Amino acid sequence: MKDFVDSLIAEWLTVVPDLDLSGLPVIARIVRMSHYVSMHVDANFAKYGLNVGEFEVLAALTRNPDEQLSPKELQKKILISSGGLSNIVNRLESKELISRAQDPSDRRGVIVSLTPAGKELALKVVRTHVAIEADLADGLSEQEREQLTALLKKLIMSQKKDLN
Repeated sequence: MKDFVDSLIAEWLTVVPDLDLSGLPVIARIVRMSHYVSMHVDANFAKYGLNVGEFEVLAALTRNPDEQLSPKELQKKILISSGGLSNIVNRLESKELISRAQDPSDRRGVIVSLTPAGKELALKVVRTHVAIEADLADGLSEQEREQLTALLKKLIMSQKKDLN
């Protein structure tokens, strides 16, 4: 059975027969799967009036035992630029899902905290989110999921820039 990537490879090889396509099968399929994941995840978050970045901030705060983090700590947990995070924090604050307060240990810093409504929403959304992830991975057996998980982790860990 051929997929889009098989056709892509064949097309490139007819045009450039000596092209090194050793990475293409893996990366192109990751990119295509990422598209499908994004489609489903974005649609789910939209039902709750959120986007991916907003959910990631709410989720990071919810997973944190005291439900508060500095913007710098949030950046590490969700891999986003400070400008992007600032926009997300502003939107979530205007929706009354988070609040900002002065950091008691750093007069120049702030602490971002969940509001009760923010925590309630995050806990509701995470259930639908993980259900979508399970559904997307349903085409693989448990053993295949474990194998793919290990391989993707190995690939990610091989990148010098991975921040964990």
